[in-house]
Amino acid sequence: MNPYLGKNHIGYQVSALGNHVFFGIDPKTNQPFETPFHQATAEEVDLALAKSKEAFEQVRLIPIEKRVRFLKAISEKLKANKEILIKWFCAESGLPQDRAETEFARSCFQFETYAEAIETGYALEIKIDSANPERKPGPKPSLTKINIPVGPVVVFGASNFPFAYSTLGGDVASALAAGCSVIVKAHAMHPHTSSISAQFILEVAKEQGMPDGILCHLLAEDFTVGQQLVQDPRVKAVGFTGSIGGGMALQKLINERKEPISLYAEMGSSNPIGVTKSALEKRASEIAKQIGASVLLNAGQFCTSPGLLFIEENAELNSFKEELIQAFSSSELQCMLHPGISKRYFERVNEHAKLVDVIYEGKREGNFIQPTLAEVSAAQFIAHPQIQEEIFGSYLTIVRCSSESEMKECLLLLEGQLTTSLYAEPSEEIDGFLSILTAKSGRIIFNGVPTGVEVSYAQQHGGPFPSSLNSYFTSVGWDAIKRFQRPVTFQNFSEGFSSKTVEFNENGIFLHFLNGKYS
Repeated sequence: MNPYLGKNHIGYQVSALGNHVFFGIDPKTNQPFETPFHQATAEEVDLALAKSKEAFEQVRLIPIEKRVRFLKAISEKLKANKEILIKWFCAESGLPQDRAETEFARSCFQFETYAEAIETGYALEIKIDSANPERKPGPKPSLTKINIPVGPVVVFGASNFPFAYSTLGGDVASALAAGCSVIVKAHAMHPHTSSISAQFILEVAKEQGMPDGILCHLLAEDFTVGQQLVQDPRVKAVGFTGSIGGGMALQKLINERKEPISLYAEMGSSNPIGVTKSALEKRASEIAKQIGASVLLNAGQFCTSPGLLFIEENAELNSFKEELIQAFSSSELQCMLHPGISKRYFERVNEHAKLVDVIYEGKREGNFIQPTLAEVSAAQFIAHPQIQEEIFGSYLTIVRCSSESEMKECLLLLEGQLTTSLYAEPSEEIDGFLSILTAKSGRIIFNGVPTGVEVSYAQQHGGPFPSSLNSYFTSVGWDAIKRFQRPVTFQNFSEGFSSKTVEFNENGIFLHFLNGKYS
């Protein structure tokens, strides 16, 4: 038996001081697993905060190349222990093996690519503006600007991504890449996966000679641990992926702090898709297949799963709907992540049914579901804009629009979204749509579905409120690192300062900043 399992990781030490225990649950059977997990006590949280602050003071002085080696070594450690991680991922989430494999590969890649982002100097955003003492009417000072880490970061694990948005996720990887220490508040739905993940990161940290406390991992099934963490003055930023309610509750707690800090919360989104009349006329079956597959994917438990479909009515609409119904009704029932999530899904479906016409109601067996398909007219949608609220799970609402102008009227009513999509013919004038969609979302997909978020320096995963709390930042891609940095400018230093500040090797790879010291 793993001697660390069920305990909190306070840096390199494990701790189980409290009597409050909880159990992971198999969502396929609703039965608990046997290992008790000890919720962190207030004392353990305080110890983690103290150790994280102390570690940060050391981490921020570590040379860039050592930080890069650490991130890359994490990826290698994970790959060497893939089997046990995949096993618990599937057991605790009910998600299939292929999804686990995909998400695992993404998690490893994030550690590798965020290492590249700092190794190349991209994330540091170094800007050098040379002095001109002869400038008139006044001399120009020398300026060197660079991003430095903000301090200890708290990351909340996400229920629907036990790897990619949890202990092995992008928030942790980007915060470590930024040069911060990290405290993870693990999600109670996948405690085995999270705890084993933390143990592997800590093994690498020790092997690489990183400071004790660079990562702490705390267990909890209620809000008390999270509240203590985000309100503590030693914490300088928070990463969160989850519901609008959860994100806003954290923001309320943060607002009570004496010192404001940033909460980078990626929250709810219905990811609307628009289909023009021309696109439906030419490609109705193809579009139905793509959208149907996206809605079906892993029971719709993605932050980018499509929930709204705006269509200009024409002769192909009925066959389009029939194809969707056929795909939904012939699909196998899929397991939702947890009894609590399926309960909320059923509640939202029942609430939604009062506002829409349900044209196919998916089957339900325990925590297993089929997709449900509903429809409304544009007039109904305009009269009841709450129809657009996210239903987390496989649920799609078609909004029938009599014209392009009516579709645009509906789109203008949308709240902020992570993504919006548009199916149109290349020959169509779509500027009018794009001007609306850019105001509503952070990523716009042309002739495609929103599921699948590429980890890239050009990615934007974050949109206007309520899809996220800060639409300027992304939680995916190289720019995710910027959330946990702040810029500093050095003025009037010696002429040799710039060359000493920024050092590159013969291949243009960034080596040092102030000999690796942020001071």
